[in-house]
Amino acid sequence: MIELRPSKKEEVAIAVPLIYSSGPPSFEYVFKNKEVDAQAFLRYAFVRAGGEFSYQNHHSLYQNGQMVGIGSVFNAKEAGSFTVADALNIFRFYGLKSFSTIKSGLKIEKLIKLPEGNEIAIAHLGIAPALRGQGLGTKMIDLLKEKANKTTASYWILDVSEENPKAKALYDRLGFKTTQKHMSTLKNQFSYVANHFRMELKE
Repeated sequence: MIELRPSKKEEVAIAVPLIYSSGPPSFEYVFKNKEVDAQAFLRYAFVRAGGEFSYQNHHSLYQNGQMVGIGSVFNAKEAGSFTVADALNIFRFYGLKSFSTIKSGLKIEKLIKLPEGNEIAIAHLGIAPALRGQGLGTKMIDLLKEKANKTTASYWILDVSEENPKAKALYDRLGFKTTQKHMSTLKNQFSYVANHFRMELKE
């Protein structure tokens, strides 16, 4: 049996590596520094209420009672509520290094943009490595769409790195169309971020 459940903070040990797997270069670019890695911040943010990386913004995919995936779906209004919570988490976690982290995050948001208007974003998709290629990604996207606060005017968006052709092929099969290719020049001592495709699905 496969089901999608609201994520819980107690799932952090399984959830964070799956979230991280959805875009390691981007997470490293924003959240890694000489003292901590990106997953350390994601663990901090996941167990706290509010924000893009909170357990409250995720759903966990279970197969036969075992957590096998995670994902997030949110509209523009919900995305607007992330700003304060994310900023507070960054300030509390990074202290004096918060400003460089926020600066990197703002650069990423120009490449991987939050939803606007009637857009609903599907994001942070991760499937357990041993179970990839078995249709669980498709199932999770279908179930996430059922959880979304959708109106008749809404449509789905997602972003995928050009260095992740398997994921893009999946989205192509599901009917997503590439609408833009965002060129990236983002690079620091810890990571570089590749060009990304913006994809849309109107139903």
